[in-house]
Amino acid sequence: MSKYTSTREGFQEALNWSLNGPPEEARLYAEAITVPTFHEVLNGKELSYDDFVKGLAEWRKTITDYKATLHEFLRDGDQLAAHVTGMMKVGGADMSFEAFIFAKIDKESGRMASLVERSVSGPVGQEPVHGVN
Repeated sequence: MSKYTSTREGFQEALNWSLNGPPEEARLYAEAITVPTFHEVLNGKELSYDDFVKGLAEWRKTITDYKATLHEFLRDGDQLAAHVTGMMKVGGADMSFEAFIFAKIDKESGRMASLVERSVSGPVGQEPVHGVN
């Protein structure tokens, strides 16, 4: 079982690792928390495993001071649900975000097989501008 999906503490660690670190290490992160057939639906857009890794690398180039706060965490069998908020700097600007995460966990490895995420973000103290309809 993966420590990153089995406990609240492990998932919190995975969240903060996701967008912190060098872009060239994005694949190492993905390999630690997901299976090779992983896919994500982010705000309604489907992403393959390779798209997920590319997205992580791109965000890691742009974001600094990424700090996620895990408010709710539920693991039930092969299902995981979480509510996350946080802060980050994007191009030097302070941004906040909120995300609801629903994952299917691979029973053998304990890593994520799929992920559905709905998130919004925007400048601190203002209404979200990204991920809104």
